[in-house]
Amino acid sequence: MNAPALATERKALDDLPVSPLEYAHQKYFVQKVKVGEDFVGVPRLDAFVALCADKRVLHVGCVDWPITDLKRSLHLQLDEHCTLDGFDIHGEAFELMRPHLKGRLFSDWAEVTEHYDTVLVPEVMEHVPDVQGFLKQLDALGADQYIITVPDAYSCFRRHFDYNSGAQTFVEVVHPDHNCWYTPFTLSNVIRKYTPWQIDGMFFFNGMSLLVACSRPSPEAPAE
Repeated sequence: MNAPALATERKALDDLPVSPLEYAHQKYFVQKVKVGEDFVGVPRLDAFVALCADKRVLHVGCVDWPITDLKRSLHLQLDEHCTLDGFDIHGEAFELMRPHLKGRLFSDWAEVTEHYDTVLVPEVMEHVPDVQGFLKQLDALGADQYIITVPDAYSCFRRHFDYNSGAQTFVEVVHPDHNCWYTPFTLSNVIRKYTPWQIDGMFFFNGMSLLVACSRPSPEAPAE
């Protein structure tokens, strides 16, 4: 997002009703992020179909490793709604999926040479060890739009975390391969740090996640 647009966004956020947290902390540490409710109550597949329909799409993390299930595969469900290719580092699952797909599957970024309208990255970034490198690789694809979803610590707080003081044991319900939880601020922060993208919107999604839609800034709008 360019500097004037970012300043306008921050001014708009500053004009919102004040949270009690703002009185309890120094202003430097108080971050405000606009998060919409447009997808609240919308089934996950319906939302992705609406965002990807009739577009040329690259689905990153397409095999749902290690629990690849053709009956529940998001990639197979999306395949009938858009021109769809897939990328995943777990190429060993490709042979199971290929007979049911029209598009191509890649496990090496060097093989991805087509232009895509949208790159869809659902519930992948929390697995990534090098977030900066991963976002730079996504940007190098040169897509018009990026749709990213990640589990949201705020949305999951009540159902996924518990501490037993007597046993001094913390219980966390989480995929064992996850490296982190995101929040609206940390998600927007890594995108702004490591990409030139414009954040077009962030939304609560699927009862437990955040969805962020990003695009490339127009050539006449200088990057921040």
